[in-house]
Amino acid sequence: MNTIKHLLLLISTLLIITSCEDDYLTINAFEAEGTTINYNLPDTSSTLQVAVVSFKCSRQKSDNIKRIFEHIESIKNYNPDVEIICFGETLTGWYAESPTYISEIAETIPGPFTDSLAFYAAKHGVYISIGMAEKNGEQLYNSLVVLNPNGKIIGIHRKNTLTSDDENAGYSSMQNANVILIDEFKAGLMICADVNGLWLTEKYIDADIDIILSAFASPIGLPAFNLISRRMNAWQIFPNRYGNENGFEYSGLIYISDPAGNIVRHDVNKETYFTYTIAK
Repeated sequence: MNTIKHLLLLISTLLIITSCEDDYLTINAFEAEGTTINYNLPDTSSTLQVAVVSFKCSRQKSDNIKRIFEHIESIKNYNPDVEIICFGETLTGWYAESPTYISEIAETIPGPFTDSLAFYAAKHGVYISIGMAEKNGEQLYNSLVVLNPNGKIIGIHRKNTLTSDDENAGYSSMQNANVILIDEFKAGLMICADVNGLWLTEKYIDADIDIILSAFASPIGLPAFNLISRRMNAWQIFPNRYGNENGFEYSGLIYISDPAGNIVRHDVNKETYFTYTIAK
């Protein structure tokens, strides 16, 4: 029964409807079985202290931006050693909405929101990773932006694999792979359903990344193990959103998994954050 339960949890994590069926990953028997593998931390001095955030969004963009900045201030005030703060997907507004609404909350990158993020990143000397609605010319993108402790944008990732909610919201997909350095850690950027994409996964495996730096808007509960970390031999950081948005319920699940796929820290069912130190 436990094996069946674990497999069902895994399938619920992976079965996200996408518009790129020919790019969809399949599961091999070893991965699906979910056998625990011990991951021994290497004896090195390369560590990274991460804050992973579960955030409850308002429909009002200005409210969300204000509270995002308050979260950054609070996390750094209470946890001064945190080196990167990771937020979820499209956090300047609600996720599954109309193209008109998305167009209203979307901004260019760089733009006013990322300019303000740059101020807080530099003020606290911290990396910030956050999802937002991006406007680029006539296109809307579901994007992930990363800023370094100097306030410079070092990564912009546009969602490759769209869900039906993304398509209904008017987002365009873009085939792009983005690998950046977070101190000594090589990070590959992904947004939610991107984890199901064969092309992007292979790009990051070939790049030998250390971290899957991702952003989610997900209703799922805690999986028994993380297939994505196991497949890429990389830590995954899983920030999320929480609460009800016009009938859509988000679980607030946040976690970090090690390169063997073991969930090493998690929280769920509330707006919160935790910190964890990863190593290589």
